[in-house]
Amino acid sequence: MNNSGATIKNLLVLSTLALFFIAVGIFVASNLNLPGETEAEIGEGQSPFRDSFLYGQHSPFATIAERVKPAVVNISAESVRESPYHQFFPYDDEFFRRFFGIPPERFRRPQKSRSLGSGFVVTEDGYIVTNNHVVRDADKITVKLSDKSQFRAEWVRTDPETDLAVLKVEAEYRLPTVELGDSDSIRVGDWAMAIGNPFPELGLDRTVTVGVISALGRKGFSFGAESPSYQDYIQTDASINPGNSGGPLVGISGQVIGINSAIISPSGGNIGIGFAIPINLAKPVIEQLISSGTVARGYLGIMPQQIDKDMAEALNLSTTEGVLVSEVTEDSPAEKAGFKVGDVILKFAGSRVADLTQFRLLVASKKPGEQVEVEVLRDKKAKALKVKLGDRAEYLRLASAERQGDKPETYWLGLEVVTMTPELAQQYNIKYLRGVLIVGIYPGSAADDSELQRLDIIVEIDGRRIETEKAYNEVAKSLKDRKKAVSFFVSRGGTNQFVAVRPE
Repeated sequence: MNNSGATIKNLLVLSTLALFFIAVGIFVASNLNLPGETEAEIGEGQSPFRDSFLYGQHSPFATIAERVKPAVVNISAESVRESPYHQFFPYDDEFFRRFFGIPPERFRRPQKSRSLGSGFVVTEDGYIVTNNHVVRDADKITVKLSDKSQFRAEWVRTDPETDLAVLKVEAEYRLPTVELGDSDSIRVGDWAMAIGNPFPELGLDRTVTVGVISALGRKGFSFGAESPSYQDYIQTDASINPGNSGGPLVGISGQVIGINSAIISPSGGNIGIGFAIPINLAKPVIEQLISSGTVARGYLGIMPQQIDKDMAEALNLSTTEGVLVSEVTEDSPAEKAGFKVGDVILKFAGSRVADLTQFRLLVASKKPGEQVEVEVLRDKKAKALKVKLGDRAEYLRLASAERQGDKPETYWLGLEVVTMTPELAQQYNIKYLRGVLIVGIYPGSAADDSELQRLDIIVEIDGRRIETEKAYNEVAKSLKDRKKAVSFFVSRGGTNQFVAVRPE
């Protein structure tokens, strides 16, 4: 009797377990999305990519690539420039230069060069966005569309200060376009896709790579003589290689969030550190280039300085936010509005000023002639100043004309210099110091034969203090007939030293 009771009890336990597993199986099966389920059955508010992403068919990136790739183009920019090389001897080779001298002009030959990059169509009638450095100084620009058709871009407008360019091609049909997104809404860790033309000489057009947003607000990079003035890069580990420049960086929604522009790499290839111009920075530039061919930016007329912890402590500030006014340009909008050296700018046109980069972008976002209110901290009290902004382009044009008028007929001793500014210090990642920055040294010149180096900051020449390019040029003119060595006092990497330069 006891044995039969135990048997019945065991059967009941097994039956209960069997019923439980059957119920679980029915529940799981009822919640599976079978291949026959339509998109309408997914439910409002759910992602259309959910089925394929979770159950092993196609990733959402496939759909995005199919939508965006047709609007991505290949760009070939050709230019003809004077070659500094002979077919046998390089003219800038030290041995050839010293023993044979600088070659006469008649030996120099024109040489064709070509840069290859990417771009994307933003309007059906043929406006295309790319990087300025892709098409800069080009004599001929050829655009190849996704359907293999080719067009020559006859209309080109560029903005070197953001490294952006807009091209126009004339097609007899409507072109596929991309949708521009909102780069202010992205976060570190979001998915990102780079689409472009990596290593174009290998024919790898419209390659798709996937990664994440690695960082936001990257700045202070130097990419040669024409480094962008306005930098606020998106960093991504989606593979970006030579030829990707100008192509779109796309978010998980399929909208363009950036324009691929640069990489950091010791080898020249991708190591997972790529940079894209945020589309929100690019949008107003694109719109102005299309509508007027130029970009109008506001001009204030101060020398803004980043506030670090030490400076905040020295000025008795509770935070490092804001920018310090270290110089007010004579007869500028800032001077007319009453700005003073030592003011700390807290707000600009209603926006809180976080740092130097953001402040410069705020000023540039306003139009010339626009009146804005600026809140400054002066003598520990907040003060509101109203200023009518000037035209940055006009200021740069006048400043350039003035510099050219002050320059000697040739670069003295083979040096090219500019007035040192906090922006340049940030751009080249060097400590700011009043003086002039060496940005070029002519090969074979007296300076080239000395210990002076590019990015040295000249503080004194022949015992005379040098704070501006104008002061430098005045000293250069007074010493242009000097035969004996000239003493330079320079700052290099945070240390000071004297360098003697003997004129030729």
